[in-house]
Amino acid sequence: MSGVDGRDARAASRFAGSKALARRINFELSVKRLFRLLAFDAFLALALTAAWCLVTEYQAGVAFSWTLRRGVTWTVCPNLIDTVGSAVYHFGDNSAAVGNFALVVAGALSLALALQLINWLNGCIFGAIPIRKHLKSIDAIASAANRLSRGGFDEGRFRSLQDAIDHLNAATPDAKLNIGDETLAGLENAVNNLIRRMHESYRQQIRFVDDASHELRTPIAVIQGYAGMLDRWGKNDEKILDEAISAIKTEAEHMKVLVEQLLFLARGDMGRQSFTPERLSLAEMLGEIHDESEMIDPKHEYRLSVPEDIVAEADPAMLKQSVRILVDNAAKYTPEGGIISLRLRRGQANEACVVVQDNGSGIAAADLEHIFERFYRSDKARNSSTGGSGLGLAIAKWIVERHGGWFSVVSREGAGTRITIHLPLKNGAAQ
Repeated sequence: MSGVDGRDARAASRFAGSKALARRINFELSVKRLFRLLAFDAFLALALTAAWCLVTEYQAGVAFSWTLRRGVTWTVCPNLIDTVGSAVYHFGDNSAAVGNFALVVAGALSLALALQLINWLNGCIFGAIPIRKHLKSIDAIASAANRLSRGGFDEGRFRSLQDAIDHLNAATPDAKLNIGDETLAGLENAVNNLIRRMHESYRQQIRFVDDASHELRTPIAVIQGYAGMLDRWGKNDEKILDEAISAIKTEAEHMKVLVEQLLFLARGDMGRQSFTPERLSLAEMLGEIHDESEMIDPKHEYRLSVPEDIVAEADPAMLKQSVRILVDNAAKYTPEGGIISLRLRRGQANEACVVVQDNGSGIAAADLEHIFERFYRSDKARNSSTGGSGLGLAIAKWIVERHGGWFSVVSREGAGTRITIHLPLKNGAAQ
């Protein structure tokens, strides 16, 4: 009970202290506010009086001069209103009655001052309440810091935590820190979240190495097979020799492309991939891709739609590479004579949208969410001669995300696919 009473006493003491501090702060602020109000009203009265004098002199046809003799006279009357009403302003050989103007200004300022004083008094009486609310949160932080500084750390807890961490293995799928101490629950959750991310990274790394090995194994086996055949008996057969040379060249080119893609992704993951954005005309870039595609692929019909030019901050080589990947994929899965469209438009968020659409075989719904994963290919793609390494879309995704953009994909089997690159425009877009 004494511990509880002590905590209550300390809480009551802190509350009383915060109230006193809030009242002191409110008092100092109220005094400053009062002086500011009086100073403002005095300045306003002087400014209005000076303006009236200048207007009066101007209406009387007197040119402004600092040396002009000016003064005010009045008659002392039984009451203040009559005294103010008798005031006369003299300037040079002219004069004008000040009374009406002075009474109006004095009345308006008196009313304003009364409202200001009411507001000021309200702040004096109730102003400490919001101050105390702000101090309450600060006091809570200070109390928490005091509790942490006073609280000792049990050596047994420390040893339990150390033993639990020593027995962790991030490579184990179900690796988890379990201390069983409610005081350390927050630390336990943070460590487990870190372990989960480490395991996911470890799993992705293992899968990446396995997939890369699998992709390299096939061309190496083909090259070794033809080299062995040539070494045994094929070197003297011109037909076999030509077939072997052609196959070796094809597989060597495939390996070259695959290695370049792997190096691109590896440099990107390590932050060593060169990225030099500049102002780029997206219409001009799409026009170049359209012309190149027509030249190298006469088996498909390429269409270009650019209602307006959009200029974006982008790395020209990288962005063009990502669009080329989409166009190449569209060509692979679109039958001869099919249509591949390239479009440029603005999105709903005023972002630039580069659209590549085909009327090819389309993508199965089960494969849509995986198409940007590294080495992912649908069974249909793996079994066809058009199936690549499965790295193209992963590279395109890396490039677009490096530009701060994202993809949207719409596809239906047998109807075709539309993939859109969304690029945010910095500081608007030039046209």
